[in-house]
Amino acid sequence: MRHEPLFQIRRDHAEYIEDAWYAVARARAVPRTRALALRRFGRALALFRGPGGRIAAVDAACPHRGADLAAGRVVDGALQCPYHGFRFAPDGRCVAAPCEGQGFRIPAELAARTYPVREAHGFVWLWWGAPRDEYPEPFWPPGMPDGEGWNTATGALEWDVPLPLAIESNLDIHHTPFAHRRVTPGLGHRLDPYEARLDGDIVHSGGTLRRDDDRPWDGRSGLGITLNCKFPALVFGEFRGGRLLVAMAPIDATRTALVFRYHLDIPVIGGLLARLAVWSELRLVQPDDLAQQRAVARSGMPLHACRFVPSDRAIVLWYSLYRRRLAAQRDARGEQKDAAAS
Repeated sequence: MRHEPLFQIRRDHAEYIEDAWYAVARARAVPRTRALALRRFGRALALFRGPGGRIAAVDAACPHRGADLAAGRVVDGALQCPYHGFRFAPDGRCVAAPCEGQGFRIPAELAARTYPVREAHGFVWLWWGAPRDEYPEPFWPPGMPDGEGWNTATGALEWDVPLPLAIESNLDIHHTPFAHRRVTPGLGHRLDPYEARLDGDIVHSGGTLRRDDDRPWDGRSGLGITLNCKFPALVFGEFRGGRLLVAMAPIDATRTALVFRYHLDIPVIGGLLARLAVWSELRLVQPDDLAQQRAVARSGMPLHACRFVPSDRAIVLWYSLYRRRLAAQRDARGEQKDAAAS
């Protein structure tokens, strides 16, 4: 398959795409009186709810002496360090240093590093990139219900493979009859028809897995699937009777956090079937995928060595976006270094 040249990109090691929202956790996982410990982008984070229940995210290392803020509790809307009781407001300011007394003027540099976050659609979204005066709203797929309703189910897991390989797996349609044969016995292996295209920063793809009878598709047979990706890491799609979403975020350069959500458009039993779909995803489907992607990671095969075929087009399009964004980030860093040196 011909495609635009891709510079040497490692698939066994993730580089973080900046200036983007990532769904880093389920909103219901953040308690009201304690912090949620989280590792994303290679950093230890603490998520907590400040005044009004609004979620905040700070580096877990206390700026005082490095204790773990994620082990602290919320007191008067601020996160209290479990070591010395210093408290940090949602904007990172230290608002209490008990050992110094109430009249102590707390220095501004005694502040926790913060990250922009939003609570929306049942997720906590974290902005990874340069700060802005205004942020765009996190993208949400059209037609996907907002939040977790009665006919929706959600589950989470972690992979010990980097984000690009997790994206590859969840944008790939034609591996299904082979990697998941115990879940989809008898599923046809020919992907035809199939289409993948790029619309801005969204990869759209869809096709039908059917039996290879060497005839044109009859318009009815086979299993139709659509899989799309809002770059960098939100995969969403449709299948007969429902919708799915996979929100991914890098834990670090070699591990990925994934959250799966299924919505079934079936009266009465939709919720039960959605929970069954998530159970199957976590217990059967994803372990199969992870085994394959671990093997890919161990191979160390870089992107330029892959020999893509037409059915891989969605993955090629995602990597074209990845390459462009990485190149832009590297150029920007080079300009910043030149400016600092001048």
